[in-house]
Amino acid sequence: MLFSQLILFYSMWFKQIEKQFFHAEPIEWEMFSLDIESSVSTVTTIGEQVNQTGVRFVKNGEEFDIECYQSLIRKQKNRLGHEPMLTGLNSCKIQLIENQVLIKVEFENGRKEERTYEVSVSSQ
Repeated sequence: MLFSQLILFYSMWFKQIEKQFFHAEPIEWEMFSLDIESSVSTVTTIGEQVNQTGVRFVKNGEEFDIECYQSLIRKQKNRLGHEPMLTGLNSCKIQLIENQVLIKVEFENGRKEERTYEVSVSSQ
């Protein structure tokens, strides 16, 4: 009887540890946020795409799109390729509000995240 209680306690404890240390979603969100922040930190031009699916900006003479696409956020350079930046999404919304980019996401497990990124437009 005592042994079964120890096993139950251990399994509950392990699930809590697993949630905190092995759940990659918060880490992916923070890495994505750092990438977005550096991408829009200094741009020549920036504009919102139709339907608020993303933003298009010019940086160092090259055009980039960051947009919601199916269950992910992707980045394209010169409208070519498909670089996944954040995956496992139920919904996504990207807005340009004055000189800020607002990104709202809902992950497949229902967790929601929202962050605003400052855009610095410079003339090069």
